[in-house]
Amino acid sequence: MKPQKKQIKKSKEEEVLKFQAIRPFGPTIIKGKLPENLVKLVDDKATSMLKDKKLVKEFDHSGQLAGNVKQEIRFPSEWMNTPEFLPMVHVISEMVKQYISIPPASETITPDYVGKMVIESMWFVSQWSGDFNPFHIHEGQLSGVFYLRVPPSLPEEYAQEDHYPTVGDIVWFDGRASTFSGHKFQHSPEVGDIFLFPNWLAHGVYPFRTKNEERRSVSFNLHLIKKEEEKQLLK
Repeated sequence: MKPQKKQIKKSKEEEVLKFQAIRPFGPTIIKGKLPENLVKLVDDKATSMLKDKKLVKEFDHSGQLAGNVKQEIRFPSEWMNTPEFLPMVHVISEMVKQYISIPPASETITPDYVGKMVIESMWFVSQWSGDFNPFHIHEGQLSGVFYLRVPPSLPEEYAQEDHYPTVGDIVWFDGRASTFSGHKFQHSPEVGDIFLFPNWLAHGVYPFRTKNEERRSVSFNLHLIKKEEEKQLLK
């Protein structure tokens, strides 16, 4: 017969010591995953635009952006208002609803306060070896990014970095480096990843080295119209 282990009774103090994490400060980033059909929809549109020299010239967006990259092309607003693009609008709209329901964002603006969402601009970034995006902020109120293509060689490149791997990563910065407080969030993108964050949150993209591989992402800015403002517009 095995000897029974002596049960040590917890004191009252030990039983009631429960803690709750509170995050009252700083910006929020939320992440989602796009379905494959929407990744294909937007990627196909980007590819068709890149094949048309006239469209590439007409919708060249590089002059408005901070990126040191091969091509940055704006999607036509006409296309973003079509039934074809509507499922993409729905995904972004759902992300916005979730975003403004999470504290501390929900304490500054609530879903009941918002009338509708307007996508002000959306563009894709075709990044190749050596290209990078320096730290910058966006226009609008909320900004987002999602990924259509990621170079297959990135994990191998990443593994070769000795102590601070960054190859092809996106990184957000806020505040300063200090004990007990985070000041950055870095992510190695995968196809379909989508992020939403405040337009004023500084972020940048690191370069990669492998030749003849493309990292293709899409960025967008949006504005939230208050219900009171929406009523005024309808008058």
